[in-house]
Amino acid sequence: MKLKLSILLTLIFSISATAFGQKEVVKPTTQTKPTADAKPADAKAIVAKMPTAQEILTKYAQALGGKTAHEKIKSRTMKGTMEIVPMGIKGSFESYAVAPNKSLTKSTLAGIGELVEGFDGQTAWTVNPLQGNRDKQGEELAQTKLINNFYREVNLAQLYPKMEQKGTEKVGEANAYVLVGTPESLTPETFYFDTKSGLLVRQDATFISPEGKTPTKTFFEDFREVDGVKLPFKMRTVMPQFEIVVTITEIKNNVAIEDSKFTKPKI
Repeated sequence: MKLKLSILLTLIFSISATAFGQKEVVKPTTQTKPTADAKPADAKAIVAKMPTAQEILTKYAQALGGKTAHEKIKSRTMKGTMEIVPMGIKGSFESYAVAPNKSLTKSTLAGIGELVEGFDGQTAWTVNPLQGNRDKQGEELAQTKLINNFYREVNLAQLYPKMEQKGTEKVGEANAYVLVGTPESLTPETFYFDTKSGLLVRQDATFISPEGKTPTKTFFEDFREVDGVKLPFKMRTVMPQFEIVVTITEIKNNVAIEDSKFTKPKI
């Protein structure tokens, strides 16, 4: 679910960067650096043998409800609100997703208008009032394909062939296991899993847009169970230019969605 929201975050970032003239291109790094939000964990708090990367991912899948429960879900719709801080720009969104990899997200931002991004399994496209209509290419398309794996959360080991255990860090009040995963043809991402609950509490990634490559830190909060699987109902993404807060107000699983929903509009 959060990966579909990552599409929304990328879309909002592209629009915001265009609207406010803020751009930043960064060089990717595989290093995990402590920040105000991620501090070295207290070694005394983790006395058990350090688990392997695969063991951490297995515990994560189980914490979410298990692979079987996830694979029973074939489609999902979501509605929610968002705010771009500190600009004070607020809006709402609705998204549609169908296994194995189709998605559509529509969002409306005050003072900007409606933004639409879709993926039909092959073509990734976006329509917005500032950048116009375009298809994604290259690394941006590759990242969209990675994001749109419907069962991504229980298939991280397959999507990130190189997954390395990097010890522990503090994320807020939680001790977290740190994994650095590298997908094919894209930059590495860093995942922080709560040592107690097994849930993903933070993810660092480099989002790709027409404005360049931008580092992001996304925090996942308010996990709730919906139809046997746990999902975060709040996401906070921190970027160099601003922060985006997304709050889910409604999630529905196994909803009938026509394939035409994901077709690129003829404009």
